[in-house]
Amino acid sequence: MADTTDIRKGFKIVLDGQPYVFVDHQFVKPGKGQAFVRSKLRNMITGNILEKTFKSGEKLDKADTQDRTMQYLY
Repeated sequence: MADTTDIRKGFKIVLDGQPYVFVDHQFVKPGKGQAFVRSKLRNMITGNILEKTFKSGEKLDKADTQDRTMQYLY
């Protein structure tokens, strides 16, 4: 589990059973009301962009992924 304070570009989460990666995020603190994070997420399977707003302090499920450096051999 992760918190909205852990959000950064490239951070990977699971949302509705699909893996997403954060493309962009913006922390917004309005004059009155609760602070929130406005974000753009890219689906890692389909490549679609999703704009989603998370409340400050909301819990997120981290995606269980591995990053590897690979080289194509022709």
